[in-house]
Amino acid sequence: MKSLRLSWRPSKRVERLPIANDSEPPHPCLPCEIWRKIIAYVVRLAGADTIDLEDPFAPPSLNEEYPEVDPGLFVDRRSISLVCAAWRAVVTEISAEYLVIYSVSQLKSLVKQFQSEFYKRKFSRKRVGERTLRIDFKILKPYKPMLAVRLFRCCPNLLVYTNKNGPPNQPARCTPMEVIKGLVAFCSKTLQRVEWAGPGEPPRYQDLVLLCNNLPNLRTLRLVSVYTFPFPDSIHAPPLLVLPHVKTLSLGVIPEPNELRPEYAVTWDPFLRYMSTHKSQLPSLERLECDIFPTLTMSFFLMHGHKIKTFRTTTWSAETSLPEAVAACPNLHSLVILHGSEAMDFPIFHPTLKKICILPTIDVAVEVPQRVFKYAVMAPLDYLLKTIERIEAPHLVELRVRNSGAFSKIVDQTAWLSFWRAKWGARGVQFRDMSGTLYGNAQDSLSVGEDPLDSIEG
Repeated sequence: MKSLRLSWRPSKRVERLPIANDSEPPHPCLPCEIWRKIIAYVVRLAGADTIDLEDPFAPPSLNEEYPEVDPGLFVDRRSISLVCAAWRAVVTEISAEYLVIYSVSQLKSLVKQFQSEFYKRKFSRKRVGERTLRIDFKILKPYKPMLAVRLFRCCPNLLVYTNKNGPPNQPARCTPMEVIKGLVAFCSKTLQRVEWAGPGEPPRYQDLVLLCNNLPNLRTLRLVSVYTFPFPDSIHAPPLLVLPHVKTLSLGVIPEPNELRPEYAVTWDPFLRYMSTHKSQLPSLERLECDIFPTLTMSFFLMHGHKIKTFRTTTWSAETSLPEAVAACPNLHSLVILHGSEAMDFPIFHPTLKKICILPTIDVAVEVPQRVFKYAVMAPLDYLLKTIERIEAPHLVELRVRNSGAFSKIVDQTAWLSFWRAKWGARGVQFRDMSGTLYGNAQDSLSVGEDPLDSIEG
């Protein structure tokens, strides 16, 4: 088979136009490696090999945690594919690295395309399925699970599996058993990140155990809910979930179903209780995200807290429980708080805490009257900063407030920001926005004793 030539040169049969100046040599053709990089910049969806979740202390980047694909990306892919066969082959290879599947018809098409190469005995180049590192399923309607299994069979190098199937607001069905077994059969050696990013198709607890206990390289596990937990049984203990290499465990906000079921939990207490059976279940844990604080399962922190370096939770769920949990995390470096309008207690002292990040509970920017913004957003945020100010943390060096969503307009409150920049600066703490830039202006200042909220109009 002829090697692909990405340099776009005219055929020998085409009559060449005379060069105006014979002393000037013709422009050289770009090497194929450079063309590949240029095409990749246009058509590649970033994040195919991203194993870790988004770092709240890092500046925003193209490696989004859950990217919403720009429709223009598909237009660019089609346009570049029309240039020549070589470019079409490159677009196909790069597009296969990260698959986002929205419909049953798209799934069928991919299975047909991947299998057409997979079953060929002699193949001079890498099969397209062997290039796939990540698959995000976002199929709203029911589908045949065996289609997904056939796709997994063609993707032996899969690193990331993300399930966002079903409706976006409630659990409609559990993850099919065929899908669980298919991942174990064909992708168990390579999978490093598994997550259910939506509530529509969560796994049953026993299926989660079957999958994760057979993934020796799993590093990141994210759940939004668990479809069913086994009923307590004095005779048969629930299966033990062991995650020897998982560094990040992320547990989101559990949606309430239309009809409550006794085996469906609306808190993470049952799951974390099962994870507190033996200390060997999470020996490598470093990052815990729990958006519904497990107020009834402090045993988890007593068993695993000394391993945790980054902890994320919400003010509305933690309330008065945070100090006890943080006290059981003597090696905690980073604390991430999702904040709405609720108050939350903080520990009086922590010996190792270095960074605190505050994120808005509502991550969508909404225009509201200035008076509403002052009392619904700025006043609770100001109160939270005053509460954090009471913490005695000798190693604290950074306080970051992400100016996105409900907090996107705080950048307009320069006097308020300058007050808190000076306040934290006096303690050697840098007051930063989501890009890492210092808030406020060092020259702006308020009168002695003036409430910083008074500087906000409304």
